[in-house]
Amino acid sequence: MSTLTAPEIAYCALVLVGSFALRGGIGFGAAALPLIALVLPMKLVVPVFTVLGVFSSWSVVFTDARHVVWRELLRLLPYTIVGALIGLYFYNAFDAHTLAQGLGVLVLAYGTVTLWQSLRKRPAWKWPRRIVLPSAGTLAGVVGTLFGAMAGVFYAIYLDMQNLEKRRFRATVAATLLVLGIVRGAGYFAVGAYDREALVATAASLPLMYVGVALGNRMHATLSEIAFRRLLSVVLIGSGIPLILG
Repeated sequence: MSTLTAPEIAYCALVLVGSFALRGGIGFGAAALPLIALVLPMKLVVPVFTVLGVFSSWSVVFTDARHVVWRELLRLLPYTIVGALIGLYFYNAFDAHTLAQGLGVLVLAYGTVTLWQSLRKRPAWKWPRRIVLPSAGTLAGVVGTLFGAMAGVFYAIYLDMQNLEKRRFRATVAATLLVLGIVRGAGYFAVGAYDREALVATAASLPLMYVGVALGNRMHATLSEIAFRRLLSVVLIGSGIPLILG
């Protein structure tokens, strides 16, 4: 981290503020980790972003706890745990690049369809919960474990299909990611991922994260329901692109 140039530091700061503004606005934001990984090693980025994710999710849940739809969180968690175990088991066996591309196509397609539906003012598709719930929860666990990020994308797809009001949507996604982040963070701590460099990077990033979340809170308050749905679709489309590019 000490070898970063001034332009690289400025780039990281802009990405952090922008991505956590999105996370504060809609409850999740998936593009930051692959963008930061362009200039910092994944071994450093993943544990740092886990801590930042816990704090940013907590800041949303702390203010909006009454809006969390706890029954949806509890429905998702068992499948997420199963997915995380699958991800751990296949961590070194899967062709992660091919898997990421396939998932990226899925996320990109869903974001495109939902954006088209909102622009054309057509009703959202009603997919069976018995299919969507286990798929989204399991994929969130697998992807979050394999790549250290992107779990929120699959929670967002499932909760978007439940047509939650924007504040309930944001609070529920944030609460789910908070629980997953604590579990993952404990695992990274157990394997010694939080060395001195990771702790310094985390401390340096926290103020930028809070600036981003504060901006996101203001953005969330001004968004209408339809604008919120369209922003969500655009973020999903943008999240699919780095997965496809690997």
